[in-house]
Amino acid sequence: MLVIRPMVFRFVIILTIALLPALALMSYNIWHDFSAEKQKIRNNAFQFAEKVITQQQNKINYTKSILFKLAQESALQDPKDPLCSVFVARVQRMNPLFTNIGVPLANGDLLCNALPLAEGVNVGDRAYFRNTIENGVFSMSQFQHDRASDLPSMNFSVPVYGDDKKIIAAAVAVVSLEWWGRQLADDFFPKDGAAFIVDNNANVIASHYDITRAKETLALIMSERLPEQQGVYEVTSVGGTPYLVAYKPMFYLQSATNTSVIIALPLNSAYANAYRKLEQSIFTLLFSFITLTTVLFWGLRVKIITPIYQLLDNAKRFISEHFEHTDSVKGKQGNVNKPRFDNELSDLSEHFNLVIAEQKKQRKELNSLVYLDQLTQLPNRNALLNSIEQRLSEQHGPFAVVLVDIDNFGVLNDRFGHDIGDELLIEIANRLSVLCLEGEEVSRWCGDEFVLILPYRKHALLENRINSILDSICKPVQIGAITHSCQARCGVVISQEHTVKDASKLMHFADLAVVKVGDMACKISYFKPAMETAGHELFALEAELRNAISHDELRLHYQPIINLKTGHYGLAEALVRWQHPTRGLVQPFQFIELAEKTGLIIEIGRWVVCEAIRQLAVWHADENIDIDEVAVNLSPIQLQDTRFIGIIEDALRKYDVSPKQLTLEITESVLLDGGESALDKIAQFRAMGIKIALDDFGTGYSSLSYLSRIQLDKIKIDRSFVNEIGHTRDDILIETIMTMSHSMNLDVVAEGIETPSQLAFLQQHNCEYGQGYYFSKPIEVSEITAFFNNHNKQIYV
Repeated sequence: MLVIRPMVFRFVIILTIALLPALALMSYNIWHDFSAEKQKIRNNAFQFAEKVITQQQNKINYTKSILFKLAQESALQDPKDPLCSVFVARVQRMNPLFTNIGVPLANGDLLCNALPLAEGVNVGDRAYFRNTIENGVFSMSQFQHDRASDLPSMNFSVPVYGDDKKIIAAAVAVVSLEWWGRQLADDFFPKDGAAFIVDNNANVIASHYDITRAKETLALIMSERLPEQQGVYEVTSVGGTPYLVAYKPMFYLQSATNTSVIIALPLNSAYANAYRKLEQSIFTLLFSFITLTTVLFWGLRVKIITPIYQLLDNAKRFISEHFEHTDSVKGKQGNVNKPRFDNELSDLSEHFNLVIAEQKKQRKELNSLVYLDQLTQLPNRNALLNSIEQRLSEQHGPFAVVLVDIDNFGVLNDRFGHDIGDELLIEIANRLSVLCLEGEEVSRWCGDEFVLILPYRKHALLENRINSILDSICKPVQIGAITHSCQARCGVVISQEHTVKDASKLMHFADLAVVKVGDMACKISYFKPAMETAGHELFALEAELRNAISHDELRLHYQPIINLKTGHYGLAEALVRWQHPTRGLVQPFQFIELAEKTGLIIEIGRWVVCEAIRQLAVWHADENIDIDEVAVNLSPIQLQDTRFIGIIEDALRKYDVSPKQLTLEITESVLLDGGESALDKIAQFRAMGIKIALDDFGTGYSSLSYLSRIQLDKIKIDRSFVNEIGHTRDDILIETIMTMSHSMNLDVVAEGIETPSQLAFLQQHNCEYGQGYYFSKPIEVSEITAFFNNHNKQIYV
């Protein structure tokens, strides 16, 4: 106990000293808040006085405005006329603020008055009246007893001018002081407070009390004379009660009388809320101080003091046992106990070791999350960028960044699920890891894209290496019951060919090169600076295309389709064009692919089909044009538009066009990319009565497998076959397509007819329809009428 007490005492002193600054600061804040609350109450009292004054001044300004308007009335030009009294009486009744309105002549005789006069009244002795007559200004009286209304009041006057611009009378309005008292009573006010309007002699003019009681109350509160300056004061009443008094003069220049507003509140009542908050704050401070002191002392005792004594005991025991063991060995030199090893310190040391081991483990896991792809276990984007940056900064030998993009990976995911897609990515990652040689790196960039860093020596060696890697990737993969052969394309950037020393920029170049592969037969594309320029132009073109839709720059051209059996043009295919303000007429191949990639094809497709339907309705009303059916091309992406069917229905209904007069042309890619959902959407079109044509037949891979699953009306033979008419193998192929189509009750449309021999061959094999430059190129709407005038009667037989 003798050892513990001094240490505990020292800790208590330290704790107290440590808490004193906080206690002082909190006390200061409490007192500051208390003072601020008192000042707020004083400000509120003064603001209430200002509010009362503002109300009275507003009424005075209102009175002034009414009087000046009244002075201009013709009825006041002759105050002797009884009609003048009738007029001002009506005005007085419309303004309850005024107890009376009169128009005394310049000599003071009051002949025109709103209230009946028992006897003659002359106001010529009133100072306010003389001021108005002599100086031609708005004047206010002192508080007085109105002779006409017999009420304590305040009068206001303005001059009345005759036709000769001389003052002939004054328009006078009387405001009762009782109204001021009612105004004070209407405002919310504490029940133990008092509000007064007094003159400079401390006479009560108005109060929320009655006048007699108000005078008595004011005399009790204000035992001394009125203050000389406006402000808030603390005074003591005759009975010794302290009051908080707000004092503010009402007028300074408008009147000789310096009227003032006095707001009085018992000090205890006024500051009650402030004192209550002060008591609560002091109680909270004391409670918090005691609680904090107790908690801290308990914490110090449990967490510091007691462990220190335990540590001292263990140390003493350890030293004693140590000396005891030493003495026994040396012949028992002294009576010292042998110390034993401190188990608590061992536990503490072991705990620290476990913490350090856990930190190393967590650091390793964090590093794995930051720099390792969790699916493929390959280095991820961050690790790749760091590696490229390191190679660039260390002036490493030339290297190639190869971005590998797996084609149609999204289709695989959509058809078989993401689990199958993940298995494919893992297998590709494993293959790439096995293929990596010394000095090479492989990483997963994102999605279905991988990146290889390969040493660069010669172009031919690099290309051979990339081709060998692509061959390995493209070998069939067995995933469960599915065997899949994927295709890949590569974008390549050579480090030494560019001055760029930024990893992200090199990856951007590789991405641009990958995009360019789509336009090439080869699956490897090397970045060239022109690609970046083209990328910027493509970005600008995309922005302009968005504006094209909103700025009405799209146009439809129509290519007539001839009935080869009758020789008449009853059909037309709608083809979109872009009338650019600076580029001129932009052809579809320049922007349709961009629209599909950006999703703008949805909005463009809606506009095309609605415009085509509208134009068909216009042609129906034209006797010279025989087109009764229009065909519109559909992009695979448009079949994903959930509103597309509803938009077509609305357009058909709006323009009174039959669904059977609309043909939607789909390509084999629509069926391949859309799958079952595309078939369902096509079935909905058919159910509406819309015709379906399979465009570019024979250029895809899966047309025959879909012909038995969808209902078609027409098959369009691609121009690539028509161009080869005259070659035996191609002739046989075309004959086969038409024979198959006719056996399925499908009409055949041949595209790209350009020569008489092609036309003759198609007619010989009973092809129903034909289109191409031999008949007409796509033309604007304005040219359709001229076309029919020149060609409608030609029969191609």
